[in-house]
Amino acid sequence: MIEVVGSNKRLRVGIDGRNLRRNGSGFIRYTVELCKALDAAMPDAEFYVYSPFPVELPVKSERWIPRVDHCSLKGRIRGAFWLKARLGFLCRHDRLDSFWATVTFLPPLMAGVKKVVSVHDVVHLVAPETMSLRLNLPLYLFFARDCRRADAILTNSHGTAERLYQTLGCRTVGVVHPAVSNDFRPRPPEEVRACRQRYGLVSPYILGVGVSVRRKNVETLIRTFLAMKRNGELPNHVLVLAGPKGRDQKLNTLVESNHDCIRMLGYVPEEDLPALYCGASVFAFPSLYEGFGIPVLEARACGTPIVATNSPELIEAGGRGPIYIEPTISGIRTGLLESLARPQCPAPSDAELPRWSESVKPLAQALYR
Repeated sequence: MIEVVGSNKRLRVGIDGRNLRRNGSGFIRYTVELCKALDAAMPDAEFYVYSPFPVELPVKSERWIPRVDHCSLKGRIRGAFWLKARLGFLCRHDRLDSFWATVTFLPPLMAGVKKVVSVHDVVHLVAPETMSLRLNLPLYLFFARDCRRADAILTNSHGTAERLYQTLGCRTVGVVHPAVSNDFRPRPPEEVRACRQRYGLVSPYILGVGVSVRRKNVETLIRTFLAMKRNGELPNHVLVLAGPKGRDQKLNTLVESNHDCIRMLGYVPEEDLPALYCGASVFAFPSLYEGFGIPVLEARACGTPIVATNSPELIEAGGRGPIYIEPTISGIRTGLLESLARPQCPAPSDAELPRWSESVKPLAQALYR
């Protein structure tokens, strides 16, 4: 718990809550878990959660107040443009002390409101070719300006903090590392078997994620796997891909034409992920760029062997255990063969893994005026 000396006032904190209604991606789980940790770290605060549509509050408490904008042209104004056009108006009525921009973008705020932003990555600056124009446009329009408007910037890794400084010259006040829930631990054999049966996985498998996100480099992983199958290097394994199906028709056709050895699971509920990790021979994550790499941390917590790109952010997430590679066909092949050949390391202890209660402290401190 963070203490405020000499203050009896209940702090009013605004939160951009647009992503609290969706499932799946790492930064959404990151935001939800940090909200829960903030509730414990800031017992003297009220939290106002703003959205153009109804959201499920991460904490059920009288201190958590939803603010749904019912006047946003019936929901037609969304995303960063809703935040810029409407959110400042809503905030004025709540007399906020501070505002947490959960995905960097800041609304127009009254003087005196402390502006705290979270930066998850700088992909539009270092790997813009991996993103669509639709996703890049708000980043090009608002990202740099809002970082410079902020009173405090926090990142999810030291690697992202360094890239932010190198690209924009913006310094951070702290790093809020992702953590994982206690469910991400080695699971009992019967739970792993039940998960395999639920998804029809009867062969040993290599696990990958992020099918719909270009920078996850899934196509290169698929082509590497198929080449290794042809060469007899992976005679029994199948490749299992978790995550929603993307719009890349070329990639979808490649998967469908090799359905005998590639399984696409679609969205996997979070409660199934630990057993899915634990059942894998290897978790392969040859991403071209990540702000941190929550899947690597999840697999690490489950004790799953990992092959991941040798970027600073993923090394920060994975620690000493994974095999780090260049994200190429040659690099992935070498990493998979080495991982399958070496003894499996034990899962890390609880003390070796980040905890939300510790990670949240820089954010809680920044939100106090």
